[in-house]
Amino acid sequence: MVKSFYFSRLPLIYFGTGKRGLLPGLIKKYGDSVLIISGKSSFLKSERAERLFDELKKSGIRFQITTVEGEPSPDVVDSVVRRYSSGRTDAVISIGGGSAIDAGKAVSAMMYKKESVQDYLEGVGTKDHSGSKIPFIAVPTTSGTGSEATKNAVISRVGPDGFKRSLRHDNLVPDIAIVDPEMTLSCPSDITAASGMDCFTQLTEAFVSDKSCEYTDAFAL
Repeated sequence: MVKSFYFSRLPLIYFGTGKRGLLPGLIKKYGDSVLIISGKSSFLKSERAERLFDELKKSGIRFQITTVEGEPSPDVVDSVVRRYSSGRTDAVISIGGGSAIDAGKAVSAMMYKKESVQDYLEGVGTKDHSGSKIPFIAVPTTSGTGSEATKNAVISRVGPDGFKRSLRHDNLVPDIAIVDPEMTLSCPSDITAASGMDCFTQLTEAFVSDKSCEYTDAFAL
């Protein structure tokens, strides 16, 4: 007998080698002015980044780039929102690992808000997020977290009053995920190994969970 289950929506997923080339055309669905959020090292230093940005320019897409390092904090998210919310941003694009995608997810969700993202974090804030956001496209460069397909953004603060909590709403699932295996090639070998083990661990956890079902087992395998 099949167990009952609830399944939230998935992003529109484009998977395959070279699928990053679809990005300019997909952005055009939303407009021609975007904010790109990335990590501080691997991708931005690669030839793939240079070629991708050239294609965006050729397509008439204006873009600004901001970087994050490590898990995004409320201060980082709030700072990016303050910097870019006054201008025109048709979509947010995250290119990077889980932290960059979580940062972009949170920024897209807070562009319409005046409060700090901390006010909406589970177990920390007192407000419920409405799910309103600007369009968000995730382009992962690691295999670890799966943030390109989830509805939550992990936000953390380090220190005596530190925490690690989620901004969560069904509507915060990325609108589009471009999963191009070649995007992982810019990562250092240690990051590739660590994120691969992260991926394996999470799939194992899902498979052995007492809440698993035939649907989740199919993905885990």
